[in-house]
Amino acid sequence: MPAARKHRKPVLKDFVRTRSGAMRAVLQTAEKVLDHDVNVLILGESGSGKDHLAEAIHACGRRRDRPFVRIDCPSIPAELFESELFGYEKGTFTDAQARKLGRLELAQGGTVYFDDVAALASHLQAKLLRAIQDKRFTRLGGNQSVDFDARVIASATDVESVRRDLLYRINAVTLDLPPLRSRREDIPLLARTFLARRKRGIDLAAIAILQQHGWPGNLRELRNVIDRAVLVEESQVITPNALPSLNSDLVATAAQQRWTIDELEGRYIREILRQTRGNYSRAAAILGINRKTLLEKRRKYGLE
Repeated sequence: MPAARKHRKPVLKDFVRTRSGAMRAVLQTAEKVLDHDVNVLILGESGSGKDHLAEAIHACGRRRDRPFVRIDCPSIPAELFESELFGYEKGTFTDAQARKLGRLELAQGGTVYFDDVAALASHLQAKLLRAIQDKRFTRLGGNQSVDFDARVIASATDVESVRRDLLYRINAVTLDLPPLRSRREDIPLLARTFLARRKRGIDLAAIAILQQHGWPGNLRELRNVIDRAVLVEESQVITPNALPSLNSDLVATAAQQRWTIDELEGRYIREILRQTRGNYSRAAAILGINRKTLLEKRRKYGLE
């Protein structure tokens, strides 16, 4: 009987798909620390995918079979943060009918992720620093130290509100995520990935509109736009008609000039070929189609 096949170890590209050079550089740095217990700080604009990258690092590291515990720092009231983080003993306060384990204890052996650590008040950051530094903490109402063994990942949109001493402790490795507007070559890939889960497609004219948008809300905004388009579009393929909320110069021009969908698609392909100086492989990657399809569309629109 043949030996059972070993499961392949997951890698970051299984979780974070990209064609962006800037994003690939971030993933290359992250790959180097997957199996090391160094603390990681992920920086990036709101909606740029910090949470997803943190989960991917855990899922690909040596602690992947242990818990991943997320602490959403802005959503926890300051007066409850210590009990959420460290837990408490029975009888510590009126409603403490039994011992409660804190998030740090629940993350033992795994990863604890502090989402938007800069949102914590300075005195709470100091308490967090002490636990990370000493690798132990005490439950509220208790007197026995609990050893803390979990990898720490934190995220922030900026570090201006993070205490210097805490920052030095959590940023052994810093990963700075580029905003979506700086990785436009990923927009077709991401849009099609989101749509594949809904068993939908998208035409190139709609892709052109997506790539013209500024995306201040980054990946989160793109996902929301796709979700709305799925509700609006009656066919299985998303068209520009399903994207009325995007105030695109390209759309305005197309409407003013009364272009057909084919004209819009042809002009978009011509512009991408111009930007890539006729590099069909690179243009096809940006458009999110294969090289053969691009060559067929080139002939269709007379772009020889």
